Amino acid sequence: MSDSNMENGHHKPWSEWAVGAKVALIAAIAVGVPGFLALCGAVAMWLWNALMPAIFKLPAIGFWQAVGLLVLAQIFFKGGHATGAGRKSWKKRQIWKHMREEEPSGTHA
Repeated sequence: MSDSNMENGHHKPWSEWAVGAKVALIAAIAVGVPGFLALCGAVAMWLWNALMPAIFKLPAIGFWQAVGLLVLAQIFFKGGHATGAGRKSWKKRQIWKHMREEEPSGTHA
């Protein structure tokens, strides 16, 4: 891939990736995502058990209870969407793209 393609933000399509690169990416995702989720659950459990029993006299919780609390907080505070890449973000991107297309060609810096 030429340097000019990288400067413009263009990347190779998935079909042009080497087989080894595809396997490495899939393996990294297969290990990294569950590992990250386990780490988040462990941190939530540790924080709960370090703070809540002492402050509010609540019982200590286990790992799966901590994961359940994280899921529940996700639903309550983010409306059930796992990422910010929902319809609202997509719509903003579409609006900005449309605005950029309407700009006269002489106004670019």
